[in-house]
Amino acid sequence: MRIAVFSDIHGNLPALESILKDIKTNNINRVICLGDVIGIGPEPKACLDLIMKNNIEMVLGNHELYYIRGTKIDHTISNQELEHFKWIWSCLSNEHYNYLRQKPLSITMEVKGHKFLFQHFLINKDKVDDYPFYGFTVLKEATINTLVDKLNSDYIFIGHEHRPYEVTYHDKVLFDGGSSGCVYNDITHYTIIDIDDDVTITRREINYNRDALVKAFKISNYALNEYLGENFFGIIK
Repeated sequence: MRIAVFSDIHGNLPALESILKDIKTNNINRVICLGDVIGIGPEPKACLDLIMKNNIEMVLGNHELYYIRGTKIDHTISNQELEHFKWIWSCLSNEHYNYLRQKPLSITMEVKGHKFLFQHFLINKDKVDDYPFYGFTVLKEATINTLVDKLNSDYIFIGHEHRPYEVTYHDKVLFDGGSSGCVYNDITHYTIIDIDDDVTITRREINYNRDALVKAFKISNYALNEYLGENFFGIIK
């Protein structure tokens, strides 16, 4: 079996289009998005529409949770950020809301005796009905090892932290491929998992239409777009 995984598109439509096009050429059996399709970038509606149109399996990220549960779940959100989220909500419809409400926080599966878990980020089960994700402080080695060890999975795939990293502890693997949307050049990426007696994880890098992303930013005028464009995509208006 071959599974394609990507995360944190964040409104980068050209990157998402390139990923889905490339996936179709690689004999992929399942495609899983690890959330944060919306937020930060200029085309949240078009990205979510493309996920829906292609029937991509998806878990919820924090940006989808802000939309369906409200930003009150995260006390760190500033007034300026709230204006940004209001703009995102204005782009979406009841169809998007109802679609996301049906999506899970986790996808699990067992293939060839290997157990897999897919989440946007590691989940604090005590807060699953509120803001469910642990903070980035858990990435400290001792904490992350303890959390991984408690999971009933051999391979855990997450996103959220936009930089790629991998943790191996007691024969368990935690893998974050990094953000496929928040990139600073014309290369995006996704992960291919080949499952047989062994499991092989490959990061696949592909080109996307960077000029189209820059144009989308330059014609947009939403809250914080200049700051977000520069700091998350390296685009200066």
